[in-house]
Amino acid sequence: MPDATPSHDDAYDNTHDDTYDTAVNEALERLGHAGFFLGSGNQLRGFALHAPMGAEALAALGHGDQVPDWVEWYAGHRGLGAPPDLFAPIDAADPDSWRAALGEARRLADWATLFRREIDGAGWLETLVKWWPRLTPGMFAGLTHGVIRTAHAVRGITAVGAPSTVQLHELANGLAFWAALYQPPDSALARGAKAVGAVRTLGRQPKSKLFAAADARLEQSVDAALAELTAIGAGRYTLMRPGGNPVPAIHAVTAPAAVRMTLPHLPPQLALPSYEAVRDVSGTLLNIFTGRGEPDPAAPAVDAHDPAERRRIVEAAVELRDEHAIKIAEVARREYATYQDPRCFAAAHHAVRLLGG
Repeated sequence: MPDATPSHDDAYDNTHDDTYDTAVNEALERLGHAGFFLGSGNQLRGFALHAPMGAEALAALGHGDQVPDWVEWYAGHRGLGAPPDLFAPIDAADPDSWRAALGEARRLADWATLFRREIDGAGWLETLVKWWPRLTPGMFAGLTHGVIRTAHAVRGITAVGAPSTVQLHELANGLAFWAALYQPPDSALARGAKAVGAVRTLGRQPKSKLFAAADARLEQSVDAALAELTAIGAGRYTLMRPGGNPVPAIHAVTAPAAVRMTLPHLPPQLALPSYEAVRDVSGTLLNIFTGRGEPDPAAPAVDAHDPAERRRIVEAAVELRDEHAIKIAEVARREYATYQDPRCFAAAHHAVRLLGG
């Protein structure tokens, strides 16, 4: 992995301009009555709503002017679901109350209400610091969409001096999705996923070898280890062949990148447990969803060290409009800005191809 020398040829950080702030806030206002899952009227099951994450990523890529049209396109093509109904209050001060509600999808609205109340009372950062370690063991939640949505919300909040109400509510929604779909390593769903992964891993590298390079980076920093974990996931993603579902394995790239993006706002002692949790989740995702052997020979080579090629990949993802293409392209540019590792751009290029670009 290259040294961590920032790259200056891509104007990467677009999160501190007015276009970004306006685009994110207008998108969140438009999505204020959306649910947590895709589909008309859908409340508690199905594919996770990506509109807030995709809009934020698109704005971070410097395309804030396209966010309003993209949100409308997303609403028309994917559906915004319906907000869930309240079930029963959750008492944040009572461990028996909130622990019993973990992993209960029917409590989504209850969790969102709890986190809005926590943020209103203690502030967004104290709430994040308090609940991050409680939720970390369940990071597999919703195929990692809980931690990813939380990370996008945190970036939006920290990009402005005074976050808006809709931005704080979006953080509450990200944490709520994480809590309501919480899946600890010993849950039935997680055990089943690992069992499938174990069967499909026959003849492949176990996690200890697959992530050896990332584990070695812990001597440098957890940040470097997470960057390498992300890049390993990206490298494995390029093994995917056309014909399968190209979406789930993308989260082995976007989830560790989301953790890396959020850790600077958290106490240092939370870094290593967060790495260990997302490492475990990434291994499960890769074992289940990525192929074996060599990359698809039909896939064109990508020179990610060429600035023009990097821009072309980002523009292709934006033009495709697919939320996962946009998110992995944004991760690629963010990761390259720090570590100049080409693997994330290769994965983003491959994802655009598999997703229809």
